[in-house]
Amino acid sequence: MDSSNRHLKITVIVLTYNSSRYLDGCFGTLGRMETDGLEVKVVAVDNGSSDGTPDEIRKRWPRVKVVDSGGNIGFAAGNNLAMRRAVDSGDDYVFLLNHDTEVEPGFLKEAVLAMERDPKIGSAQSLLLLHPERDLVNGTGNAIHFMGFGYCMDYRKRADSIDRETVRDIPYASGAAVLYRCDSLRTTGLFDDSLFMYHEDLDLGWRLRLCGFRNVLAPKSVVYHKYEFSRSIGKYYYMERNRYIVLLKNLRLWTFVVLAPGLVLTEAVLMLAAFHGGWWRKKFQALMYFMDSRSWRNILAERGRVEKIRKVSDRRIVREFTPVIRGQESTSLFAHFIANPLMEAAWRLMRLFII
Repeated sequence: MDSSNRHLKITVIVLTYNSSRYLDGCFGTLGRMETDGLEVKVVAVDNGSSDGTPDEIRKRWPRVKVVDSGGNIGFAAGNNLAMRRAVDSGDDYVFLLNHDTEVEPGFLKEAVLAMERDPKIGSAQSLLLLHPERDLVNGTGNAIHFMGFGYCMDYRKRADSIDRETVRDIPYASGAAVLYRCDSLRTTGLFDDSLFMYHEDLDLGWRLRLCGFRNVLAPKSVVYHKYEFSRSIGKYYYMERNRYIVLLKNLRLWTFVVLAPGLVLTEAVLMLAAFHGGWWRKKFQALMYFMDSRSWRNILAERGRVEKIRKVSDRRIVREFTPVIRGQESTSLFAHFIANPLMEAAWRLMRLFII
């Protein structure tokens, strides 16, 4: 490929955790990727697998560098281990890839071509299709709800019904299959280790936009995701805690004040949902996180760092926020017919006061 006569250096990072059943699909298809004009290395960061995953990778794919994280340190910190090395060593790009994926041969080349169109593009997500339902979409980028939720767009739409040609802006890119520009990461920083898992990609995508970078979908870069909607109650702690951490880090104080009535109402609805769904203990655990002064010291330090790198106003950022949740497995009739219309009306009013 022609990349302005530059020999681009790229690290593909796969975070593994008891991933033995996925290795053939992931590393088998990575072995067939097109790398013309690219200097590519593949790194597997293992988060303390107990099923022999790192040894199997070393034995079957000896060109893959395996890094032992020392235990399950989370999605954010695990990926950061390899991302930091790539950024510090002068790489041009890093590509994060979930272990439960399979890739088209040209997935990396097409993502790079999308990035090379504009130096202000900080991230490019591949078109994520479901596996084995390869004619259905997993995600064309992720939406940001103004209450801090993130979710994949166009979930389970037919792949032939979407635009497969146009590189286009998205609110943020999914960490399941995304190319980041290292120069952008040197400005924004990497994932927030404290998030552990969930919302770390939303947080980074938000920071990229705050710094004036773009997040785009590269639809010709195709990755198949063996996506399973997690019904584990344990996830609710991180999802609830992390959405507030991200809001508190990245919103200016006045914007948070404007959103406060909606946040209070959302809390009441979520508390009822937590009791009904049996995850109320996780909800209270998430709230208790904010009772610890150490949590606030970290949040305030992150707020200060974000303000130092910020180039874009909240008014401009929230243009891409959505007041509705659609097309997700967890979307209920209550959300569709009652909550979404109410949130749409509230958002039309609240966004008028955001500066």
